[in-house]
Amino acid sequence: MKTKYRTIYDDTKEKILNGTYAPGSQLPDEMTICQQFDCSRMTVKKAYDMLVQEGFIYRKQGLGSFVLSKNMDDGEVELQERELQGFTRTARGHADTKLLHFKLVFAPKDIADHLGIRENDPLYDILRVRNIDGEPYVLEHTYMSPETIPGITEDILKHSVYTYIEDVLGKKIASAQKTTRAQISNPQDQAELGLRPEEPVLEVEQIAYLDNGIPFEYSISRHRYDRFKLSVYSVRR
Repeated sequence: MKTKYRTIYDDTKEKILNGTYAPGSQLPDEMTICQQFDCSRMTVKKAYDMLVQEGFIYRKQGLGSFVLSKNMDDGEVELQERELQGFTRTARGHADTKLLHFKLVFAPKDIADHLGIRENDPLYDILRVRNIDGEPYVLEHTYMSPETIPGITEDILKHSVYTYIEDVLGKKIASAQKTTRAQISNPQDQAELGLRPEEPVLEVEQIAYLDNGIPFEYSISRHRYDRFKLSVYSVRR
């Protein structure tokens, strides 16, 4: 006999997969599910936590749980990474960072929506060039909420933000939703990445999540086309 949390997990997952709960839609709140299944809030939380860990849902602070979009426009590639590592940890060679700007801004609506915060909330705006063995590799434009990730400094940005999040703040990074697309390089790409006007970039748009389902990072990374490799592991369900 299945436990109640497993029953809730299976029921919710099935409704996500068959489209009853559409991508981006809000799930029923915990109290509603408690009444439906005659269980405690901890039971519902356990079921929802499993769905967060598997990349089916995410949480917005103070708003509830939402279905993570799995279906992108034609021609786009979306990845769900179960083990997400920062640039410093994955670089093959000596990694270093050139910080172009680091400032506190008011969140525009589109980025606020990605991060599950309110429009005009404070927002870290970070622009960096990431180098490997002294050669430019990627131009990263990153946004984070100081409420979710407090205490960011220039020194942290020149090393590993992900190490700071996990080792200093004690938060666990769980997953990321990525979209990869080819783009024409712009003047900033050409200046910072050493590209000619006719050379393209590979752009990666990412929303990264903590293990509690809260999005902590929204970023646009523009990679040199000749130094970027995309490997995808697919499983037939």
